[in-house]
Amino acid sequence: MMHSKIFRVNLSSGTISIEDTKQEDMERYIGGQGVAAAMFTREVPPSTDAFDPANEIIFSVGPFCGTTVPLCGRHFVLSKSPLTGLIGEASSGGFFGKELKCTGFDHVVIAGKSAKPVYILIRDGVASIKDASGLWGKGTRDTEAGIKKELGDDTVKVASIGPAGENLVRFASIMNEHDRAAGRCGLGAVMGFKMLKAIAVKGTGKAPVGNDAALKDASQKLRDLIKASPQAGAYSSFGTPAGMDSMESYGDIPVNNYRESRWKGNKGLGAEALAKRGEIKKHGCFNCPVACTGLVKHGEEFVRWPEYETLAMLGSNLLVGDLESIIRWNVLINDLGMDTVSIGAVLGAFLEAVEKGALEANLDELGFTKEVIPEKGEAYKIWGSVPAIEKLVAMIARREGIGNDLAEGTKRFVKTRSLPADLATHGKGLEVPAHEPRACDMTALDYATTPRGAYHCYMPVHLILNMNLKKDIGIDKAIDRFSANTADGKNGLDVTAEVVVKVQNAAEAYSACGGCIFGFEFVSEVTPWLAALNAITGKDRTLDDWMHAGQRLIDLKRAYSIKCGITKADDTLGPRFFQAIAKGGTKQHVPPLDQLLPRYYALRGWDPEGRPPDTI
Repeated sequence: MMHSKIFRVNLSSGTISIEDTKQEDMERYIGGQGVAAAMFTREVPPSTDAFDPANEIIFSVGPFCGTTVPLCGRHFVLSKSPLTGLIGEASSGGFFGKELKCTGFDHVVIAGKSAKPVYILIRDGVASIKDASGLWGKGTRDTEAGIKKELGDDTVKVASIGPAGENLVRFASIMNEHDRAAGRCGLGAVMGFKMLKAIAVKGTGKAPVGNDAALKDASQKLRDLIKASPQAGAYSSFGTPAGMDSMESYGDIPVNNYRESRWKGNKGLGAEALAKRGEIKKHGCFNCPVACTGLVKHGEEFVRWPEYETLAMLGSNLLVGDLESIIRWNVLINDLGMDTVSIGAVLGAFLEAVEKGALEANLDELGFTKEVIPEKGEAYKIWGSVPAIEKLVAMIARREGIGNDLAEGTKRFVKTRSLPADLATHGKGLEVPAHEPRACDMTALDYATTPRGAYHCYMPVHLILNMNLKKDIGIDKAIDRFSANTADGKNGLDVTAEVVVKVQNAAEAYSACGGCIFGFEFVSEVTPWLAALNAITGKDRTLDDWMHAGQRLIDLKRAYSIKCGITKADDTLGPRFFQAIAKGGTKQHVPPLDQLLPRYYALRGWDPEGRPPDTI
């Protein structure tokens, strides 16, 4: 029997308690964010607003974290999302998760609201609430440095919010180790509402393991499979920025607020451009043999390079071709504590609204400048305006002027300002990431149905490239991105729906184990991960058990979302994604969601309205 402990902290009363994780929860949902979802859906009524003391925010690590299992240094955060009003989830790499695991706890459940700024300190099974008044208003870098200085310990790991979280920007992130982001769903704003500036952790214990010998064998097999993976090799050499070099031909990269699918400026933003720029130092998370992250020179220090999502959403999406500016913005936005995906989307909506004359703004005051445009004469440069965009970033974080509306996220900004509906590039309120839904039906269906809104980490799009295969669950070859019928006569729409369901289920279970989604992609089978889980827990789960755990998690979150008010009508994306792009790799395709969703519901055992059995 595996033992797992929970720290509960109530910031309103200042009370701290310890309890055991329910065995039933671990049986049904494995651990980590799976168990967190079970606790949250029991304890937080669906009607609870994200900015309500009754809302909980839960930090979790899974059974893989802190062990010899490779690519498993992640921690997960779960709460009611200020953007979507649904369960919000985010995860981050680095070493914070491993450190939390070594304190002896898998979950930190935080409720209530403090009367003053505080941070939580957890050291080897002891938690305390510390005053953070002197840290309020500081960026995440100075916050981390300040806590380490106060504690006299440079080895403590810190997850903190910046000014954006304090100001309740609805896409505020939670940052650890300067540049590791639990970025999506705006959970940094939940911390800001609770007046919780940070969590600091330090542990000297070890992650519990049921069978050390079996885990050693399972971990080595995983390392061997990862070493043999061409995708892992590419990530090790070039990281995610290589997507800017390789995915344009498929139309996968957002350009000009998702209105185009190719742009010559992409060539100056990817891995090749970073390599030409100068020295790159590779860096990895805890127990990662791939080290997909790169550090590049910025001023007098080395900082994390912008990842693909950042390069695309702040680069091609805004027609910014200046790599130096994006590197600078990446540092700035991380320090302010915001999600680069969401801010890129809402800035795209703003720029397009201004361009179309749908929104009045003092462009001189915002830093836009005029230039001579062929056949138009002198006009303001809207797209690619580096000084103006940089000013808007700061205004959003501090909710100043138009930044106050932009801080609400794309869905609310478009609605509040009565802008054209096709500017709202979101799914269930969460901004669509930097993978074009019109480039791949699997992406579109995935974005439309994931429990947290348009979320990209399952990455079924890679199946078009013979990556992310899962041979032991029947995904053993490349899948057509436009749902064409297969050579052996299978209906392409049926195949797309089936593959998305399988990938989602398998990935949900994997995330509950605490793994980095890249590891899931690198290994073309689920079974090796299952062997590692069984070695750690001492159980004998089957592949069916793994897949059923993932299905249960999807059903659990779906049922909660329905109680929050979503319906079948919400299983969609912004109207822009159903308008064909004239040129480029999307091939004028639009995703046939109306045909895919009924198939998806049926495969999940949901009714035609998209409701799991327990909700009918």
